[in-house]
Amino acid sequence: MRKYCLPVLCLILGGCSGGNYQDYLRMQDIQPPTTEKFTHCYNYGCQTKVVLPLPSYTQDKLRKLFNPAPKTAEEERQKVSAAIGIFETDIGEIAGTKDDYHGTFRLYQDDSDTTRKFQQDCVDESTNTTTYLGLLKAMDLLKFHEPAFPTARQPFANGNHWWHQTAVMRDTQSNILYAVDSWFRDNGYPAFVVPLEEWKDGWSPPKLTPPAP
Repeated sequence: MRKYCLPVLCLILGGCSGGNYQDYLRMQDIQPPTTEKFTHCYNYGCQTKVVLPLPSYTQDKLRKLFNPAPKTAEEERQKVSAAIGIFETDIGEIAGTKDDYHGTFRLYQDDSDTTRKFQQDCVDESTNTTTYLGLLKAMDLLKFHEPAFPTARQPFANGNHWWHQTAVMRDTQSNILYAVDSWFRDNGYPAFVVPLEEWKDGWSPPKLTPPAP
């Protein structure tokens, strides 16, 4: 069962893609992110929130990644994918989510496993990724895209067996929406960036990646 996401907020978000990402964050009682202060959440459905500054070394990595600036929207999407991995690696070390396992229902050896509360479901992942997209925008690193309202796909439609939620960004030239989904991989890997319509049609990677080294 660990392959599927908890349906905490997915029902109400199913038709909201394309809206203002800051409205979504406020629904989660999260203020718009800045490099001085942003919210990171975990423990299934954002039950736990921590407020952090974005470390200067993370900002340096991100600026290096986007230098030279992408010349096309496709190139920028590739850099956004890598940027999510940078965020997850650095913030995971600070917030305790560095061992987050792909999917939702991680198997634990016993109830005393203290890493349980640091596991993230798709609401945590998509909320944090939305925050990261907001930070990239705040740092003026996005030229071809802007963060959008997260969305979800319905259970039992197009081969889906459970609710699943993803962060979304919009190509400002074509208006095409893209899913930015980090849930399928362990913490620290680049996110999958795929057209939202394809994602809603039941997209998933060919196979789950092995645990991060």
